[in-house]
Amino acid sequence: MRLLSRNRQDRMSFVRVPRRVSYWIGSLLALCISSAEASTPWVPTGDLAARHHIEALQTQGCLKGLSLTWPMSWAAVMKAWRQGQQQLSDSQAKACEISNHYQYLQTAENSARANTRGVTLSLGGANQEPLYTTFDTQPEDTVTGQVALYATGQHWSGRLAVGYADGERDDQHLRFDDSYIAGVVGNWQLGVGAIDRWWGPGWQSSLALSNNARPVPGIWLSRHMLTAPESRWLRWVGPWDLQLIAGQLEHDRAIPDAKVLGARFVFQPLDSLQIGLSRLAQWGGEGRPQDLDAFFDAFIGKDNGESSGFDDDDDPSNQIAGVDFRVSLTPWDVPVGLYGQFMGEDEAGGLPSKLSSLAGFDLVSSLGHGSQRWFVEATETVAGSWISERRFNTMYEHGTYKSGFRYHGRNMASTWEGDARAVTFGIQQYFRSDVTVALHLSQATLNQEGVVRAQVPDDGYPVLQSLEEQDVALAELRIAHPLLGGTFHWLLSASDEPIVTPFEERERWTAGAQWTRDFAW
Repeated sequence: MRLLSRNRQDRMSFVRVPRRVSYWIGSLLALCISSAEASTPWVPTGDLAARHHIEALQTQGCLKGLSLTWPMSWAAVMKAWRQGQQQLSDSQAKACEISNHYQYLQTAENSARANTRGVTLSLGGANQEPLYTTFDTQPEDTVTGQVALYATGQHWSGRLAVGYADGERDDQHLRFDDSYIAGVVGNWQLGVGAIDRWWGPGWQSSLALSNNARPVPGIWLSRHMLTAPESRWLRWVGPWDLQLIAGQLEHDRAIPDAKVLGARFVFQPLDSLQIGLSRLAQWGGEGRPQDLDAFFDAFIGKDNGESSGFDDDDDPSNQIAGVDFRVSLTPWDVPVGLYGQFMGEDEAGGLPSKLSSLAGFDLVSSLGHGSQRWFVEATETVAGSWISERRFNTMYEHGTYKSGFRYHGRNMASTWEGDARAVTFGIQQYFRSDVTVALHLSQATLNQEGVVRAQVPDDGYPVLQSLEEQDVALAELRIAHPLLGGTFHWLLSASDEPIVTPFEERERWTAGAQWTRDFAW
């Protein structure tokens, strides 16, 4: 059932590439050539098996590093491994080396080093665009295909991905998602492109940035090796990471060509504790102030209308900010994690107080031939769900940036969208044969107030949010296994009743598959 009709099927939409991007790419190429260190590929967002094994090693003390921000450089992962081994006894180090977690890590890292250039082919599709995502790979639309050329040199790493997608909601068929070029200068990585990011400890969702939406093209700066400060006054910080991003949103939205700015700082004051601080802002765009004064107002958080001295609908930005953490323990030699995330809507120069929340618990077992991860994760995306008064239609919405915190109609953060409450139980089985099976069961209340506040132009992308308040039970099965020299991903999900969005009433069942293979030379 089509609930929002638009005449867009006969129109081919092409990617708009800002003129500035050419300048960025040229400048970055010159920078990479002059760099003195190598830039190695990273563990991408969506590599569920790699994240599982890395976090298991981190929890066990085998790896002294951070695991709250993805993607993560392979060079940083292996340095964290070496640092962990130096602090262990001989027997502890030996136990780490013979674990199936390290065996996977070593095989994956060696493969990344060996495959320095080649092409990646990806083919997939589903009966309908998958509505909910997790930290995992899945088909984006009804029909998808991508060919990507990649190369890693001594001083740089790059990937040119050309994809095609065919679906009813998003008619931008030609895509350059997953393309990038990056280089290392000193201990800093500078890059330009469009890559998926995940900011936070959650397995089912994130309140900051996730892979729920398509990756936003832009530039970024981040640390390369996540070492601790050398100063004795700052050693308590432990390993730390800083990421700065600036991305360009699409034209077909309430404020065309708005930008997204982000900053994330993660540190590890204790071996068992990681803390992350995130801040994100929508800024600029057609008809909006984009001068230094507006940027400074946004930087200091002065952007809440009349309370900040602005006229109605004249805010310089739309911001969210918050904190997340993960506590890693090993009671009875069982790796256990406690994690949480709190994100707040923007305030007038103060700390965010209208908080949404995410909390979870996970543990790793080693039953049979392989390992398992069990987790329970609860999410509440109503602003003010923690401590303060509950406020609906606030967390990912804004009076000026009326398309909200979304890209091509999908939320850039929570897969559950705004004003939702969800609890997920998950079990993930990782076999030594490189077969992964993940089962997630969720109970969710969607759009608790029953209002869709987001506004899009006639030629914009419909928002994938429940049209009304709806209680649903969802089950999802994901399987990944080797096939024809590559990896085949299966997706099967079901809800106990159809979910109605502003775009359509969805089928209760979603079935999809995606095959990916690297051809190195």
